[in-house]
Amino acid sequence: MTKPGFEFRGRAKQYIGLLHQEYDLFPHRTVLDNLTDAIGLEFPKELAMRKAIITLKMAGFTTEKSREILERLPGTLSEGERHRVALAQVLIREPHVVVLDEPTGTMDPITKVDVKHSIMHSREESEETFIIVSHDMDFVRDTCDRCALMRFGKIIKVGSVAEVLAEVTEQERQIMAAE
Repeated sequence: MTKPGFEFRGRAKQYIGLLHQEYDLFPHRTVLDNLTDAIGLEFPKELAMRKAIITLKMAGFTTEKSREILERLPGTLSEGERHRVALAQVLIREPHVVVLDEPTGTMDPITKVDVKHSIMHSREESEETFIIVSHDMDFVRDTCDRCALMRFGKIIKVGSVAEVLAEVTEQERQIMAAE
């Protein structure tokens, strides 16, 4: 991790899970397949189901709901449920650091609340580091312990959420609200 250069970046990849804003689940595969086969995890069926249920619970589903959706296709799930399955797809690999890129960027307010709760639940259950990249200051305020403010690709302030958000200018708030 301390060696410079692009040729060494692969060393960290196995420890990092990334959920993009525009995540994709395989629409023709069941939730169980999306969590296991589709990302290269090969388990006996019973073990795969057990691990999938545990991971879906970490992403905010109940045990009953987890069992119910395992054989369903992603298209039959709500947007919030699909997002939680995508989060579970990241968590099933047991990363040490989870990076969420604009996790609520295109969501309606109700789904945002659902996703916020699933992320907070996942953080508590997995006890791993979550890095959230977001322009949504309310979401940052509600979900983060610490915060970093970037301007033009440079980190200019790191600290408590309140300290860092106090540095955001009114013009930046307006721009973020428009996005």
